[in-house]
Amino acid sequence: MKTFSTLVCLTLLCFRLEAQSFSSQEISALKKQARQVTIVKDKWGIPHVYAKTDAGAVFGMMYVQCEEFFEKVESTLISRLGRQAEVEGEAALYKDLWTRMYIDSSKAIGLYEQSPRWLQKLCDAYADGINFYMISHPEKKPKLIQRVQPWMVLMNNVPALAGSNIDEDEFVKFYGKDARLSLSYRPGYLAEDPREPAGSNGWALSPARTQSKNAMLLINPHSEFYGRIEIQVVSKQGLNAYGAPFLGQFNIFQGFNEYCGWMHPVSLSDAKDLYTEQVEQQDGRYFYRYNGSLRPVDSTRITLQYKKGNELLSKTFTTYRTHHGPVVSAYDKKWITLKTLDDPNIDLLAMHWQKMKARNLKEFKASMDTRVMTGSNVIYADRAGNIGYWHGNFVPQKDPALDWKRAVDGSTDATEWKGTYALDDLPHYLNPANGWLQNCNSTILYGTGTFDSTMYRTKPTYMLPDGQTPRADGAIRVLSQLQNATLDDVIAAAHDKYLAGGERHVPALLAAYAALPSPSTHLAGPIQTLRAWNYQTDTGSVATTLATLWVEKMIPLNLARLQKPYTNEERYSITNGAKLTVDFVTPEKQVETLAQVVAELEKNFGTWQVPWGQLNRFQRPAEGEPFSDDKPSWGLPATPGFMGSLNAYVSRPAPGTHRRYGATGNTFVAVVDFGKKLRGKSILTGGASTDPASPHFTDQVEGYIQGTYKDILFYKKDVLRNAEKTYHPGD
Repeated sequence: MKTFSTLVCLTLLCFRLEAQSFSSQEISALKKQARQVTIVKDKWGIPHVYAKTDAGAVFGMMYVQCEEFFEKVESTLISRLGRQAEVEGEAALYKDLWTRMYIDSSKAIGLYEQSPRWLQKLCDAYADGINFYMISHPEKKPKLIQRVQPWMVLMNNVPALAGSNIDEDEFVKFYGKDARLSLSYRPGYLAEDPREPAGSNGWALSPARTQSKNAMLLINPHSEFYGRIEIQVVSKQGLNAYGAPFLGQFNIFQGFNEYCGWMHPVSLSDAKDLYTEQVEQQDGRYFYRYNGSLRPVDSTRITLQYKKGNELLSKTFTTYRTHHGPVVSAYDKKWITLKTLDDPNIDLLAMHWQKMKARNLKEFKASMDTRVMTGSNVIYADRAGNIGYWHGNFVPQKDPALDWKRAVDGSTDATEWKGTYALDDLPHYLNPANGWLQNCNSTILYGTGTFDSTMYRTKPTYMLPDGQTPRADGAIRVLSQLQNATLDDVIAAAHDKYLAGGERHVPALLAAYAALPSPSTHLAGPIQTLRAWNYQTDTGSVATTLATLWVEKMIPLNLARLQKPYTNEERYSITNGAKLTVDFVTPEKQVETLAQVVAELEKNFGTWQVPWGQLNRFQRPAEGEPFSDDKPSWGLPATPGFMGSLNAYVSRPAPGTHRRYGATGNTFVAVVDFGKKLRGKSILTGGASTDPASPHFTDQVEGYIQGTYKDILFYKKDVLRNAEKTYHPGD
């Protein structure tokens, strides 16, 4: 075990290495690497990276990411290093503290040294690709990172604070200067924010359902716009993967190769848990009770730097942890610790790479069977005609009688995890008889369309916490009808205009209005518009406007009635529509809320008769510029996922605007047919370029809105035939 002084030396060494300038020998070596990589941008601006080795492909991928998104790639690195406060100021200190409680540079260096040589080469290429971009583009001034080190990519598995069932305010209050680690501290509640978080749709169709008699896969992540690229990476070592990596990472998270494809919708399958710790203070030290005895609470001092004006100041925190994990909050005189998967960084990075090179179901399952992925499901299809769905990946075994949504008693071994479920023991389907599978951030119990009572009886409830989203209802509706399906049929289904969320909730509002003894005549017109609605969205639909804004106002009412402090799991199930209900809302309140919607529309537009496409807009301003009602934009029929729109689109008013502009929803979407010759179609939010002067800044907007996708250029001869630009990194 490394001594404290050794860790300090390693930390200081890594920052000195990071600050070093590049020698002429290093630059020469990087140029030589670059000449071994060819980038072809096709007629849509989509990059295809060709290299002799896997490492060369990673070099090219990271160089291309920096070409379009250098600031975001660097920001990802800064966040991963826990150094945001050095750029953003003191307000980011606690984000950095959260990161450093899980991993720091000295630990990442150790992980790099422990990695197999093949993975080290990929980490080296990751750093080299970004570094070479900075060397060859001196006009791009980094905010902080002057030199990327290979170990930085191994700082890749800090659990998201927002996905850990605590609120950032709770964490800040616990470690803030005013809390003084008070054992009686009681946290506030999670913010009642109705915005829908990220999600995804994943579908797989068996050969029995398709015209080509091949398996098909829909890859449809919903996330923040412009946080990923569409790319293909090819090497002579057997790599040929296409899809969407997250910026700052070198694996294609959602995508496919010539043999199989994978989609990872967000999952609530339980892989992180909170524990309450009974803490006592004796002689200035903290202890916690476990199985009837006292154990010392471990403590670590973490010093962080932060920018204040032109100065770089520092602040030191003392952080605490038990054997369950770090202390993250306190509640009712007990400290709260967060337990999650320990140190999966090496295996997680390797798993995603091996998945990209899998050639069949056996190899794909072998990559997934490391079971180190949290928060994601798996939807799969392959050339052999197999389709599959696994709900969760890393899922610990534990007492099913306990409520794992909330903190459990940490003072006894009765609440400890008891191992990890094997891949085949997770709720899953492989080649179901109905011929299709779906997951739309929903329960697997309706993954094949009908309720799976056997799975419900035999699997513990913590494996099945997800509700049934309106998107899942819509998916079942369209997939049940698909026969002899083509790529275009699947795309059309993925853009179906039926809103299951509208049909779930609007009848209650109509009944509420009818039940009032003297309903407002001012609402007679809006009510009649909703009564005549067929629950189909359209840019010309006034009913879609009224219904969406009304249901949106039901979300904070649902959140307000949850047991406090409620968990992110419960919040997510409401904001994505799965457990959203209006049954508890009085008729008077339902009608009053509609009156608020009407009043707001009349105030902003002079009338309540506002078509959805007039309100709901797509606009792509240049990076850092605001949305504006005075600039060109496009109307969209898509709605937020809580209404049931399969091609989810979350728009919000911006400062100074009356219209709502898209921020999250469909990003990279692809439908792939796995025949002997792969075929597919895709679309990317706006376009492939981040340059407003480029034709590829908005050349995919119409296809994005209308559901007319471009052909995927997968084979090199097709890429070259449609090449717009061919070059080596640095040219």
